[in-house]
Amino acid sequence: MYYEINVALNGSHFFATAPRSITYIKTLQAKLKVFMVKFPESEGYSISVSEHPEVSKGRDIQEILYYK
Repeated sequence: MYYEINVALNGSHFFATAPRSITYIKTLQAKLKVFMVKFPESEGYSISVSEHPEVSKGRDIQEILYYK
């Protein structure tokens, strides 16, 4: 799972963090505190967070090698 912080300026996309750059909730909390200071609502910024759960599964190597 990873989190993405999105920043908008006056309702238009401004920037977002890179996928998988924030993978822990504690990291997200720390970065959000900084973002809220650097990009205040009073200057037209809005901040949102997206959570991206990822599911993976193991694959049989022989099945992959001999797939037809």
